[in-house]
Amino acid sequence: MKKITYLFIAISIVFASCTKEEGCTDSRATNYKSSAESDDGSCVFSIAGGEWITQSISASGTMSVSLMGIPFLDSAINYIETDSLEPYKLSFFDDNTYVEYDQSNQEVEGGTWSVSGTELTINTPDTTLIGTLEDVSKTNATIIMDFSENFTEDGATFDINLTQTLSLSRDW
Repeated sequence: MKKITYLFIAISIVFASCTKEEGCTDSRATNYKSSAESDDGSCVFSIAGGEWITQSISASGTMSVSLMGIPFLDSAINYIETDSLEPYKLSFFDDNTYVEYDQSNQEVEGGTWSVSGTELTINTPDTTLIGTLEDVSKTNATIIMDFSENFTEDGATFDINLTQTLSLSRDW
């Protein structure tokens, strides 16, 4: 009976010592676990880090224009743009600053950013943009931004309501 007990104890020790600690093993993730030996697929990534390259921008919404109170244009907007994209590249840094680049890699604008839950706020010198982070992974992100603007220029009144979806890929 003693031999069987020792055998069970020995087998238990062998199995316990073979168990690898699981967790996120990607050091770029916000929930990186340095003691993990086996990646369990739980990695969570921030918008910060690397450079985000715009792959496409899709937009849908409405625009109406009136001249001196008379409706001139009432139109639906639906398009997907895959080239000549602006912003072309976005960099979100850990110190909550951000820089936007054009296709020739020239800095276009900069400012600060913050995230609360899924809400992304970008503050530039003249504009505050608020978007929703639909998906952020190690290599891809989707940002949805709603715009609503009403202004008058040269006697024409513009009323624009637009939802833009930016599909981005990360270059580490």
